[in-house]
Amino acid sequence: MKGRDQSVDIAGLDGAWNRSWPECPPEARRLRHRFPERWARFHALPEGKRYATSDAEHAEILRRHHALLEDLLGDATVGDGGLVAITCSWSATGSPTPRDSTVAATTPGAAHWRSDDLATEPGFHSWWHFYVSAMDLRDPALDRLLLCVADDMTDGVILTEPACAWAVHPYDGGVDVFAESIGVRDELVSAYAAWLPSTLQGT
Repeated sequence: MKGRDQSVDIAGLDGAWNRSWPECPPEARRLRHRFPERWARFHALPEGKRYATSDAEHAEILRRHHALLEDLLGDATVGDGGLVAITCSWSATGSPTPRDSTVAATTPGAAHWRSDDLATEPGFHSWWHFYVSAMDLRDPALDRLLLCVADDMTDGVILTEPACAWAVHPYDGGVDVFAESIGVRDELVSAYAAWLPSTLQGT
């Protein structure tokens, strides 16, 4: 049902993620490090502008995200479901903590999926608690979540599909796409060349 969280098969998602992204948590920096050949970066606004300052720019951010997601979803674009939204909370311990109220309001029925200690220095702990909810490309909750990210009110969001063949990481200023294959990645880079950063980091 549009506008409301749908349940996710947690066990199925866990298996699918581990098959597609082995030994890698659902975190963009680690995905870029482990799978650089499948990664592309796109700007969310013309000329790399980071934050929207008008309704028209917010609309452009949504237009670009939807275009990329529609291409990735393909035939699954039509109908309910099809997307899995991953959101986060953070803590110093392995016990899941509630998400920030702003992001929780976009996906209030999200279920805890997994927790990973992503600290990079010995002796320190940085637990990421990942929550998941299913949604449709046309679900208003998706746009609310994307704008929450675009306005720098949350981080760590990953969008994927039940088989986890690809992953999308929206952030304030752009989007990282981890495609199913190098070929698909190259097709996206060609189709949306005008949205690429001026450097070669996204190509």
